[in-house]
Amino acid sequence: MGSLSETEIITRAKSGDTRAFRILVERYQSMMFSVSCRFLDKDEAEDIVQEAFIRLWKNLHKYRPGIKLTTWLYRIVTNLCLDQLKSKHRRNRFRRADITEIDAVKDHSTPDKELEGRELLQYVLQLAQSLTPKQRAVFILRDLEGLSSDEVCEVLSMKAGNVKSNLYYARKALHEKLKQYFEVKERRLLL
Repeated sequence: MGSLSETEIITRAKSGDTRAFRILVERYQSMMFSVSCRFLDKDEAEDIVQEAFIRLWKNLHKYRPGIKLTTWLYRIVTNLCLDQLKSKHRRNRFRRADITEIDAVKDHSTPDKELEGRELLQYVLQLAQSLTPKQRAVFILRDLEGLSSDEVCEVLSMKAGNVKSNLYYARKALHEKLKQYFEVKERRLLL
């Protein structure tokens, strides 16, 4: 089945072929885990990803070929993460990201730079916890996951203006906090 296109694999999975569906899971599982780790802790993220693929399997018959499967999966995972955050009233709690499980800012030129990149990503993820759920979702999908603005609109069922507005305010809030972080770090280096 390795030579089949994604469309052919989806068509087979829609008709009940579990091997074809397994290929989809294997192809997108780590990507969806990375996204959910940006919202939740590792254990919750694993549960979310599992639930997302269960929902995908149950609703695959509704899939329309004009939409990228990854966009649909991002929507499922993001909505599940936001629901999880709402149900636990975790908006105001800090969480420590398990950086070994998610993509860090990669710079392998020196171990120090790699560590600095991981520390910065961890700090950004912590700061993102203070954003509103919509701002956090837009920021994570657009800036950390690299989705286009159109894809973010599709995933979150938001108008382009709302995405831009939420992204603007998220970036502004994070910019101010990162500015303070680097000023403190610079002062420490000067001492």
